[in-house]
Parts: sequence; C-alpha cells; structure tokens
Amino acid sequence: MGRLTRKYEIGEEVGPLVKEMTQEAINLFEGSSGESGPSQFTDEETAAQTLGTTGTVASGRMSLTFAIEMLRRYFGGDVFNRGGMVDLRFLRPVRPGDTITFTGKISEITAEVNGSRVSVDIQATNQNGDTTGVGKGSAVVPNAYLAQE
Repeated sequence: MGRLTRKYEIGEEVGPLVKEMTQEAINLFEGSSGESGPSQFTDEETAAQTLGTTGTVASGRMSLTFAIEMLRRYFGGDVFNRGGMVDLRFLRPVRPGDTITFTGKISEITAEVNGSRVSVDIQATNQNGDTTGVGKGSAVVPNAYLAQE
C-alpha cells in the first residue's frame, strides 16, 4: 500500500479539537508528571493562596498538550513526531467545567531540504468565545508525503 500524499494550502483549516476540562482530567494530568501534594491545579485552597482565585485552574501544559494532539492528528504521527513543534501563549485561565476548542489555520508553507515546513496559527477558545491561548505550530512534511502538482 502506498503512502498517503496530500496538498497543503494557506488558509486551510486545522481542527477543531474539542476538550471538556473536568477536575478529574486535570488531576490525572497533574498526577502523570509525578507531582504529589496540593497545587493550584488540584486544590481550591492552594489556588486561592497562590493565585488569588476561587477554584482551581488547568495548567498551561495541558492546553499545550491538546494543541500538539490537534497537529499530530492533522499531520499524522509519522510526520509530526519527526520535527513538529508548538509554541503557545496563555491569555486567560482554563477552569474545570470549561469546554476548550482548539483550531488552526495554515499560515505559511516554506521549502526545506527534504520537504516543506507547514506552519499553522493556533487558537484555543472557551465556551464563551473567549480566547484562552494563541500560538504557532509547524511540521516539516517530507516530499514523499506531498502531492505533486
């Protein structure tokens, strides 16, 4: 079976990837890093002392992980895992109960030695339409994966 090839175009939509942010998911994510004990992510009292907030927040690492997941799904693991990257800026807190939608749009395609770097503008938005994060991601798509004109 041959390798799936495709053409990428500026303005092409990426995503969406929708995530329900529950306290249980936040606790599991934080626990996976080996951290133990209360934090602003897992304990309301610590969040109030540390951040001055009512209620916990999800870590930025969690949003970053979901942005990476969106691009891995879009490009495929065999492409994204070889040199994909994401740089995300966090603009407002993500809290338990939020529904976060990650979307992207191809913003640039540049030739590289063995393929093309496809750059994507990324946005994360909550259920109220508030932007919680923005950034860029990219992957170098090998020539063997690019549809020829």
